[in-house]
Amino acid sequence: MAGHPNILDYGMPVARIVSMTRIRKGARLGAFPTAGLVVACMVLLTPPAVQAQILCRISTENPSSHVQARALRKFSDLLGQRADSLLRVEYYDGAALYRDANALAALARGDLEMAAPGIWQFDKAAPDTAAMMLPALYARDQTWIRSIVDGELGLALSESIGAATRTVVLGKWLDLGYGNIFSVQGRIKSIADIRGKRIRVAGGKGNEERIRALGGNPVSIALSDLPAFIARDMVDGVLTTYETIDSAGLDALGLRTVLEDREYYPFYVPLVSKPFWERLDDSQRLIISSTWAEVVAMFRDEAVRAQEDARRNLLGHGMVVHVPTSQEQAMTRTLLMAWQNDMARRLSVSPATLAVLERLSGEGAIK
Repeated sequence: MAGHPNILDYGMPVARIVSMTRIRKGARLGAFPTAGLVVACMVLLTPPAVQAQILCRISTENPSSHVQARALRKFSDLLGQRADSLLRVEYYDGAALYRDANALAALARGDLEMAAPGIWQFDKAAPDTAAMMLPALYARDQTWIRSIVDGELGLALSESIGAATRTVVLGKWLDLGYGNIFSVQGRIKSIADIRGKRIRVAGGKGNEERIRALGGNPVSIALSDLPAFIARDMVDGVLTTYETIDSAGLDALGLRTVLEDREYYPFYVPLVSKPFWERLDDSQRLIISSTWAEVVAMFRDEAVRAQEDARRNLLGHGMVVHVPTSQEQAMTRTLLMAWQNDMARRLSVSPATLAVLERLSGEGAIK
């Protein structure tokens, strides 16, 4: 199984070896007599309560200091306490187990039990999620964005994600915060400066469409690979958040300025593997879902504070912030909206989802 040591690594906990043996597809004790004998003896010596625990691995690619990683760590700790006799919870951050882009396939296979990928990771499997990156959400008010994610649009997108990825969306999405464009050596100080520049995006074809409409050249790069691209001067700007820049220490690599134009508002979507979910009874599912509800309520506000704290830290390190005027933002949004239908068609966003977004966007003020 990817990410795990050899099964005969005797330094591993007995229960973990037993669990790995049980879920390894096609494994037969008789096929490996020595290993089979060792594992059989371990099973006999393992207390029944430990044998009965269901493995629950939780993965993120973000470093431990990132607000999303802290939220998942808190969730893991609480879940481990509340379901101690039912679940054996293991938490991995920093892509120690999977990058988020690979976590979706692992969840579908049953090789991972939980992850919370960013909304930008889903549009290949569930194209309607690209709606969250369309011009209708450019520079929108945070409270309004949360309201549509918690309401009609978000519920429909969650159903689409679950059906497309063989997962269950556990509950409300976790905020990350506004994505802005941070530039290498101060190359981007205005919206007009985006033209002709190589802009890194974490993923999401919708982000690429929007950057192209602004005249930039989007390049999709995973967070773990980004420092090497910056060091080789292969990007001019980075579309991300203050928190991500600060927690990963990317400002030290030459990111000197930020264009605070509120490009889009990303969320993390909490997913559990459907094969894992189907092994649980109603009481176990309730423990997991109620614990997530508690954590997401706590960390939505924490995410806002984390962005504010990160902004202050980066300013203290010498980063310069450029904020477009309200007139510039209005003009930019008008420009982008003229391309929205074409973007939606290329992104395979369904007419029904686009209609919902357009109806709701007429109700949300830009602030």
